[in-house]
Amino acid sequence: MAPYDEAASSSAAATSASSSAETAGDPASPLQSSSRRAAPSLLLLASLAALIILSSGDDSTANRLKDVSLENPEVSFVPSPVGGQFCERVRLSGVPRLHLESYASQIRVKMNVSQSIPEKFHWKIEVCFHRNASMGLCQCEAGEWQGFQDGLWTAVNSPYGNKYVDVKLADKKSARFTLSIQEEFQKWRLACLGIGFLLLFLSPTVSKWAPFYYSSSMALGILLVVLIVFFQGMKLLPMGKKRLFYFTIYASVIGVGSYVFHYFSTLVSSILENFGLSEEMYNPVSLFLMVTIVLTGAGFGYWMVRRFILSKDGSVDSGIAQFVKWAMRVVATFFVMQSTLDPRLAMVALASCWSVCALLTGKKVQRPTTE
Repeated sequence: MAPYDEAASSSAAATSASSSAETAGDPASPLQSSSRRAAPSLLLLASLAALIILSSGDDSTANRLKDVSLENPEVSFVPSPVGGQFCERVRLSGVPRLHLESYASQIRVKMNVSQSIPEKFHWKIEVCFHRNASMGLCQCEAGEWQGFQDGLWTAVNSPYGNKYVDVKLADKKSARFTLSIQEEFQKWRLACLGIGFLLLFLSPTVSKWAPFYYSSSMALGILLVVLIVFFQGMKLLPMGKKRLFYFTIYASVIGVGSYVFHYFSTLVSSILENFGLSEEMYNPVSLFLMVTIVLTGAGFGYWMVRRFILSKDGSVDSGIAQFVKWAMRVVATFFVMQSTLDPRLAMVALASCWSVCALLTGKKVQRPTTE
């Protein structure tokens, strides 16, 4: 009985070892794989955030400078004589990057000079806008100096970080300058952030969605047919080539819609006149032309999708879907980078949007497999 018991125990141990090996060899669950894929994105986001926080400390080397900030938005100064000219440096102190209420804002910087210097002598005043605190006073390069225009100097700056304004006056006597700043909130930058996040979130789904290609191709087809009819119809109108060129430039600047409507009505009137139809046929002919243009453009777009985008089984071609997905991501990156004037915060916003979209799309993809 003892040998039999030892054999049984050894076989049971071997069975348990093999089962544990099989369990260890099984692939990870979808939730674990999703978390593993999201880990690099979260690590990148944390690294960027740490870089922003560590780099947000302002330099304290320039300690005896006149300072202007959102708390003290205006300062007056008189440049001091330096090497046969008058020079002065003013520091623009930005807010810390953790103050996200200024994310979509810009700082408008304005400088004017007192009436002691007439406007005809403003060419003697030069301004340099830079970030180099270690550079000597009025030591900017020749191409970095700017002049006054209409008695005023203006610039735009990010509300984050420090920047410096060097003023140089090449005159026998100094004058009093006034530098002021004003924060301007720009709503369109928040719209850019929302559009960028939406494009990043929808790019994996929309790139494989056949109705997206049908609708966009039909819209482009209708636009193409409208342009063809418009420029071909211009030949029926009493307009020379030179006037046609100037019309195209003017319409592109002012607005195409009103001019297209105007010349469409003129084209319909010309068709009625050429075919000898009465003015009562204006509405039916206009409706017929519009329906024909829409159907022709939609049919052309439908044919383009069936011919070049869809595969034989009716799904979107994988290569085209991949190209559209990354094209949408590139456009989304452009929108997110335009959401703020601070490049570091823009990078953090881009990494955050990318990480959140990766987590959301990863959960959406893994949900059917887990069910």
